[in-house]
Amino acid sequence: MVLKPIPMARIAVLGLRKDRQTVVSILHDMNTIQLEPLSKDVASMLRNERDDGEYRQVSDQLLRMKSLKTILPPVPITQCQRFGSSEQLLTKARSIDVDTKVASLERERESLLTHLKEAENHAKLVEEFSFFPEDFNVLQLSSAHSYFGRIDPKSFAGFKQALDVNSQDVFLYSKEGKGTTLLILVTFPNFPPHALATVVQEYNVKLEAVPKLKGKAAELAQSLKNKQSEITQKINAIDKQLAEISQSHYVDIACIEEQLEIENKKLEVVDNLGVTSDSFALEGWIPKSKVDQLKNSFDSHAKGTLLFVLDTDENPPTLFDNPKRYKLFEAFIRFYSLPSGKEFDPTLIFGTLFPIFYGLMIGDFGYGLVILLVSRWVIRRVEGGKKNFNIMPTPLRKFALTILKPRQMVKLAKAMTPGAIIAMGLGFVFNLYFGFHPNVYLFSYLNATFGLHLPASGAFFDPITGLRKLLLISGYIGLGMVTFGLILGILNTIREGEKKHAIGKGGWLLFGWGVVLTGLALLHHQHVNPIHHVEGIGYVGLMLAGIGLMFYGEGVRAIMELPSIVSHILSYTRLVGILLASVILADVIDYIFIKTLHHSIPFIILGTIIIFIGHIFNIIIGVFEPGIQGARLIYVEFFSKFYHGNGRPFRPFGTARKYTYDQYELQSKEK
Repeated sequence: MVLKPIPMARIAVLGLRKDRQTVVSILHDMNTIQLEPLSKDVASMLRNERDDGEYRQVSDQLLRMKSLKTILPPVPITQCQRFGSSEQLLTKARSIDVDTKVASLERERESLLTHLKEAENHAKLVEEFSFFPEDFNVLQLSSAHSYFGRIDPKSFAGFKQALDVNSQDVFLYSKEGKGTTLLILVTFPNFPPHALATVVQEYNVKLEAVPKLKGKAAELAQSLKNKQSEITQKINAIDKQLAEISQSHYVDIACIEEQLEIENKKLEVVDNLGVTSDSFALEGWIPKSKVDQLKNSFDSHAKGTLLFVLDTDENPPTLFDNPKRYKLFEAFIRFYSLPSGKEFDPTLIFGTLFPIFYGLMIGDFGYGLVILLVSRWVIRRVEGGKKNFNIMPTPLRKFALTILKPRQMVKLAKAMTPGAIIAMGLGFVFNLYFGFHPNVYLFSYLNATFGLHLPASGAFFDPITGLRKLLLISGYIGLGMVTFGLILGILNTIREGEKKHAIGKGGWLLFGWGVVLTGLALLHHQHVNPIHHVEGIGYVGLMLAGIGLMFYGEGVRAIMELPSIVSHILSYTRLVGILLASVILADVIDYIFIKTLHHSIPFIILGTIIIFIGHIFNIIIGVFEPGIQGARLIYVEFFSKFYHGNGRPFRPFGTARKYTYDQYELQSKEK
């Protein structure tokens, strides 16, 4: 099933100048119209007019509310508010007159936090250097410089010896600490500063100036502790006052801020409308299904406003319209190229085929189960609000976060989930569980107990012995995908009125089938000589007819690209190639492990390491390679037959509200 994007209509709105703010508010609250510049002919007859006074008032109040909201502690907002007009909103904003008090409390709080940090640092220093027996005030000498220092114990003896050269100009107190030696160093002017710098650098001594402290260590520690307690009490008192203000005003501030943001956005639109002395005009794109609702809203709130649906050949913006379970695959289509507004939307095709291709290329129950569990874990961690992946090894976590954001990881995990389930189902059919074959024992038991006739090999289909059949199946898949793509391309070109291109694509279709039928006949040892067999005439006729139609529809370029149709069909054999590579690698890993079980314990340990690391490596390949190749088969071999892309996204004028209601209660608005 192929869906098209939601049909769009280009509209023009013409109304009285006095109603322009009302009209813009209706458009904003509907959140379904993308505003566009006026057509050149219309714009030449109109002018722009900016109301700087109201714009400035809204901007000033918005800055006020943002500042207050940043400072005040948040409180839960359980009710939304509605503002009927910008005048009501500005009046409500001005009524909140707490700026001076809040700013004063915030300045005092910042000052107290600075003093508290200073007291904490001083207390830490006093605790570290409490071995100094005298009043710390004696270190504040006008004729000397005092330092607290730290040095590696191994370097202390050399450092002390270097200072002893000028010992009459240096006093040194020291104490062994944990992993370091603590120093109190006092130098007098006769000790050359450059000499001190040289010694400090040579022995990697960390020095800092002694702050102004008075008292011995014990009493000073108590004094600093009391000071911290006093400052903390003052900070708590300020926090209590801010909390009281927040209880009274925070909800209003948050609601007003959101509405001011919206009014600011609406004023930007109002100021860019085309106006005359008593009218205004605007243009935009809207889903066709919303046109009647918009007309009804104008009739209810802005009588006299006219809405016209314009005839245009312009390509509309694209708004997807897919079932909920397929919406996550829209990101893959955007990554390739957004469909144009009149083009087929291939999201449903991609969302159906990608998991099938992905699961087929993995084809192992164990690998599929691991990928499924990891995918669900990623989804739970991110959507549950836990965006840290500490369970993962640090290098792997950093690598993953470098490539993808957490939200993108969720999309990939959800896309891989159905593919992992398909891989588990195929793994059961193939009898592959991390390369092992336990179905043999299960089927043997079921056959003996219940008289069933399940395959003794444990596999309903063996990908190794059935390689020829798998390759044929992948070829048929390729033929079906290329045929389907060309049919869509023919429909697209007919709809666009490009009949010659449609004929050219029909030629590709005939030539591709002619080549495939000839190849199948050769595989089945049938005669294809057109001179002696009717079938051969049909095959050659298909190819020649295809070449003729291609030449007519697309010219010589199409003839030069004849081999591409064959390569695109055969490209789908990579589905089997990647599956076989995974199966053979798993079999080799398991074979090595089993062989080590017949040797000594060191060999068994080595085999266990090999099987663990080997399967982890194969799973990592299974995460990336099938995903990349599955997407490539759809993007390159399938989309190239019908898909142009280069669409532009539909960006409606509106805002997601959290704390306020829409200004107008619009009829039939979807929630």
